[in-house]
Amino acid sequence: MIALMITCAGLPSMFATACAALLALKDRKQWVWFAGLAVLAGFAGLMTLNMLELWRYSVHY
Repeated sequence: MIALMITCAGLPSMFATACAALLALKDRKQWVWFAGLAVLAGFAGLMTLNMLELWRYSVHY
């Protein structure tokens, strides 16, 4: 259950990173925006996990 929560919180960051890598391979300048979105999505995922207080689940199980 904890692994699923971490994966779901990190999916937007993983998707934006994949888009940035694909655009960088095609030499398009938009990859910078997707890289920035990946960083923001990563922080949002960490904030989501903090709001869910995931650390409490790891202590009790």
